[in-house]
Amino acid sequence: MANHPMRRRAFLSGAGTTALATLLRPIMAYAQVGAAPQRILTIHRPCGTSLGTGHDDWWWPIGGVTGWKASPLLSSFTDGKIASLQNKMVVLQHLNAHRNMNWIGDKHGSGFLGMVTPPPKDPPSGSQYAYPISPEAPPGERSDPNNKRISPAGASADQLFLSQIKALQGPPCPVPSVQLTASAESVDQTNNWHCVKVVSYKDGVAGSLPQPLWPTAGPDIAFMNYFGHSTMGLTPAQFQHASALRKSVLDFANGGLANLQNQVPLSQLPKVQTHIDAIRQLELNLASSASMSSCTPPPIPMGGWVKSTPDNHSSQNPGAGSNFDVVTNNRETYPIWQQHKEIIKTLFQCDITRVLSYTFGYGNNAIRFIETFPLSGLHYSDPLGNAFTSNSGHHDISHGGGGNPTTGQYCIDKYYCDMTAQLLAELDATKDVDGNTLLDNTLVVFWNENSCGGNHGAVDMPVLLFGGKFLKMQGGNFLTLKTSGGGVTTQKPNGSYGKPDGPYMSDLWTTVARAWGYNLPAFGDPAWTADGTARRRAARGDCLSNWPVRLQRRLAQRVRAAGGRRLGERNRRVVRREPGSCCRRRQRAYMRTDFRRRGSLLGSQRFRPTGKRHPDRLRRSGDGRQS
Repeated sequence: MANHPMRRRAFLSGAGTTALATLLRPIMAYAQVGAAPQRILTIHRPCGTSLGTGHDDWWWPIGGVTGWKASPLLSSFTDGKIASLQNKMVVLQHLNAHRNMNWIGDKHGSGFLGMVTPPPKDPPSGSQYAYPISPEAPPGERSDPNNKRISPAGASADQLFLSQIKALQGPPCPVPSVQLTASAESVDQTNNWHCVKVVSYKDGVAGSLPQPLWPTAGPDIAFMNYFGHSTMGLTPAQFQHASALRKSVLDFANGGLANLQNQVPLSQLPKVQTHIDAIRQLELNLASSASMSSCTPPPIPMGGWVKSTPDNHSSQNPGAGSNFDVVTNNRETYPIWQQHKEIIKTLFQCDITRVLSYTFGYGNNAIRFIETFPLSGLHYSDPLGNAFTSNSGHHDISHGGGGNPTTGQYCIDKYYCDMTAQLLAELDATKDVDGNTLLDNTLVVFWNENSCGGNHGAVDMPVLLFGGKFLKMQGGNFLTLKTSGGGVTTQKPNGSYGKPDGPYMSDLWTTVARAWGYNLPAFGDPAWTADGTARRRAARGDCLSNWPVRLQRRLAQRVRAAGGRRLGERNRRVVRREPGSCCRRRQRAYMRTDFRRRGSLLGSQRFRPTGKRHPDRLRRSGDGRQS
């Protein structure tokens, strides 16, 4: 029987219900909306950087807004040894966390919440309980200044954006969002210390506290979840069978790929083949890894394998004792990252998700890089030539322990910068469906919960932005941010202060939201909005997102009735406010227009313009029509 190639339109519409849609997802989305996928990737590394250790110049670049010279730490992204991304990155100086240093809560945990979740309202005078505390916290722990049971005041920025920005939802994507980590410690839920381990939260149900989205550490489990089950429709048994036979998951995909080349239109065949090759290459990379011999779970290492959701395995949990195999975690963190790097790239390339959060380790992590570096063939020294010799866990080093902590802190943060630069370089070398790179179509936020680990600093947060071309982000800039009064803060990462000066991380999230077209007045409590104008607007609810949905629909339908024209000079939205209306009742929208024909309004109601400039109300005639 002869094979008859499908026409391109019929092929794309019919592929959506099969595993073939995984390979064609970016192509179909691009064909439907004419725009490439837009993504957000947040990457967290823990325990501060070299700021506040007497070597601020190891982080901050030298020079003006453009043409600056990268510092030793930032050179990972610019010197060409790993990446050449200076023109695609933005360095932000004097950006501060939206948290008060006097609030109750672990200072690393407060740092996590104060960077990616909305700031809570200031507590009443005399109280320092700003963040909600989990009900399960025992009484003695509730009053502990280092309470690790604190919870965020709302969903994290990535989950808020996912819920509000259509471009991040995709057609939709098979996996709405992904959370990964390179440390098994960050997966341990034994004591529910999510504030020092989790970097993504979604809103709670029925008024409950926000739900932590715990990350996955095991690359084998991540591969099964995101490529075997969610996208290819494989059952765990099929996935195990494919691994045992050393076959690709593509060979077991529902719908089959045997006749793919005969069905794909010639114009689309190269793109489909690119996605097939990407998944096969990912499988090969995982199978050839030193720590993972195949896509099946690896053999249990000596001392016990650190599972994705371990019990009693965190070195920082009371009663954990020797159950946690520190040597295993030291050995696994680097190869786990190398495998995750490939998974992240393929997730984006195949448009399986558009929202991904990553953490290299949790706030009190005990990774001993004195063992990690030699096991991984890595060698680090500080800019003065001092080799890494700190014989302690990362958290201890950040607080001055382990011997030569200044060199140790620099070398560990340099490692995180190098690893992140590897991923970004690969994203920038991979073309997306529109001819731009994956990095161009991804906003990357590289952050830390502290600026100075030893002081748990909340000022001068070491935040870098990458990509974001679709948001018109101006790469190559080194921006020195100023307070709302126009000056520059004098607070230091290792200084003493309560509430940091603005601008805050909440201002950055608000700016990103508006660049995306999401009219967010403030991220969290408006008191943590440095821009006074924006703070006043947020306090009175003056934004499109607070308007009644019905009025938004009317405006959209009136535009369609005008033949698809934009609301311009002759037909535009006019907002009139009455005293107190923003606080006591909904705003009302009015339209000035010169329409001369009827158009659908809502259901059986019809809209006919009156010609008045600002009608006090829409009059309803006896036949049910508005006049």
